[in-house]
Amino acid sequence: MPATTELPAGLSEHCPRALRFCLRRLKRSLTAQISLSIAMISILLVAGSGLMIIRMAARELIEDKELFMLANLALLREDLGAARFDLTQEPQRLVRRMDLQLGNLHMAMYDEHRQVIAASEHFEVPAARLPAHAILADHLPLGIQQSDVRALAQALGPLTTVWDAPDGHSFRVLLARIPVPPDSLAAGRTRSLLVAFAYDLTQNRKLMAAEFRIFGFTLLAGALAAALMGVWIARRILAGPRHLAAVANRISVRPLHERLQVANSPTELRESAEAFNRMLDRLDSAFKRLSEFSSDLAHDLRTPINNLLGEAQVALSKPRSAAEYRAVLESAVEDYERISRLIENMLFLARADDPQAAIRPLWIDLQPWLERGCGYFEMLAEECGVTLAMQMAGVGAMWQQVWADETLLTRALGNLVSNALRYAPRGSQITVGSQLHEGGTCTLTVCNDGPPIAPEHQQRIFDRSFRVDPSRAGSASGSGLGLAIVKSIMDLHGGTVTVASAPGQPTVFSLWFPGPAALVT
Repeated sequence: MPATTELPAGLSEHCPRALRFCLRRLKRSLTAQISLSIAMISILLVAGSGLMIIRMAARELIEDKELFMLANLALLREDLGAARFDLTQEPQRLVRRMDLQLGNLHMAMYDEHRQVIAASEHFEVPAARLPAHAILADHLPLGIQQSDVRALAQALGPLTTVWDAPDGHSFRVLLARIPVPPDSLAAGRTRSLLVAFAYDLTQNRKLMAAEFRIFGFTLLAGALAAALMGVWIARRILAGPRHLAAVANRISVRPLHERLQVANSPTELRESAEAFNRMLDRLDSAFKRLSEFSSDLAHDLRTPINNLLGEAQVALSKPRSAAEYRAVLESAVEDYERISRLIENMLFLARADDPQAAIRPLWIDLQPWLERGCGYFEMLAEECGVTLAMQMAGVGAMWQQVWADETLLTRALGNLVSNALRYAPRGSQITVGSQLHEGGTCTLTVCNDGPPIAPEHQQRIFDRSFRVDPSRAGSASGSGLGLAIVKSIMDLHGGTVTVASAPGQPTVFSLWFPGPAALVT
């Protein structure tokens, strides 16, 4: 019985169902639609332009070979004319000269009956496979150029043919007719000479094959890159993630009553939206108890973690020595230890009744400590187009010390520098300074040229979540807790934090430590 080609009944029923299912999923997925469209358009553009370029290049190669053979035909006609068409020795001399000078071009000369007069050693084209019609050499203009080749092709049709040898070689063949003058030495032997040129195309075929392989690899890489770019663009333009980010930003300062519309979300975001809504449900029940702690901790950890990530990325941007990697790791270990201590302190501050029990004061050398603090923000300042400077005033500026908790003090200084970087204009300078006073008091200052703070806001700027701009512009870049955290830290040390700002004057944040909290060693 003959083999049937029909699909099983069950399979034939499942195929349309699967196709409808795929189309339905594709219709719901904006990422798939956009990435697939971009990939297909890119493939069509690259493939079309690539094939057109290859076709044009192949045509140019053909015209170059034809011009090359026609130019040699013109030279051959001149040489035969100079020798008065002496067919006893001149054809052999011209054939040998061509073999010696042009390795890829071979030649044969025939009489009007296509009997061989002379032929190159590597001329393999049989007489029967030569073109049926020969180009009359008298049609060749003096000083033949590429445009003349195109004109001849339009007037006479194809000038050459391709012959494939049994051994795999290919030749582009041109056949021309040279009339023999009546007063020449060959006048009684033949009325015209047939000259056949065969150009070996083996190297050209290999070159074209290599170009096609490169084109295929390029097309594949372009398709992959287009697909990846399509996914990236799709994720950038989707409204769902932007709505998710907007809700996330709003819940930092508003009640957790908003929820994502799961039914209107794309397929890729539906599961994330449902998980996010469940998370909001859990957070809503405990928001009053944990919001202050979580906000403070998240705000304070953002900058050191970003700097740690920046250091790691810079270290991995190029090969480095083991010593350099070790230095980066040692620096990271110190930062991680400081973050760990910071978390412990925040947890203690959130729960303990006596905040003084959470601090661990020690004598801090201000100069190296300030240098480390400025270096910590050097990369971020460079990105913001701002320079950091350090200025120490008072007696023994190089040997000043302060009695404070290093982790919390570093945190306070970091919050002030971060705030200054956020508002300082590009090209300006942020100055971090210290000054010892009589009685052992000490003042640390952070000065920037940002916009002035109105007097009515200077008293409230250290309140939790307070912002000068009532529209809360730029809330995505901070939660408004940085300066409040600075005030809490200074309260723990028994000090104060103040701000001085006026139009035309720099804004100065000052941390004052009561005496005897500072000394000169």
